[in-house]
This record gives sequence, C-alpha cells and structure tokens, in this order.
Amino acid sequence: MPEGEIGCASNPAFGREVFFHPKGYTDESYVGIPLNKAAVDGLKLSRLTPNVTYSVKEGVVLNETVQIGMISN
Repeated sequence: MPEGEIGCASNPAFGREVFFHPKGYTDESYVGIPLNKAAVDGLKLSRLTPNVTYSVKEGVVLNETVQIGMISN
C-alpha cells in the first residue's frame, strides 16, 4: 500500500500478529503499530512499544487486510 507496509508474524502463544509500518519506517529497527489483539499481546510480552510516527485511528476500516485474511473484523 502507498502509505507503508502491513506485515505479519506468527506467535505460538497468540496466533498471527499483524502490524502496520509507515513508509520510511519499514526496516527491522522499527516496531510497527499493532493491528490486532495478538500483536498487542505479543508487544506486551516482549515489553516493546511502537516507535513509528504514525498511528491507526480507532474505528478505521482495514478492508484490504480483512479481505486477504490477515485480521478479522
């Protein structure tokens, strides 16, 4: 997507973690914005916090990620 990248990680304890990395913040030194509960739980367990300048507004509709099965609505 033009605004950045959506990435996933598989966590045996929480399931599929989905994150948004804004354009310019996509290398491994950045922790993206969690887009689902598994990602939030994984960050808490790892004691990490997002360090990118963007955030996802509450209530935003993420149609592309829902359509390809990355997150559920």
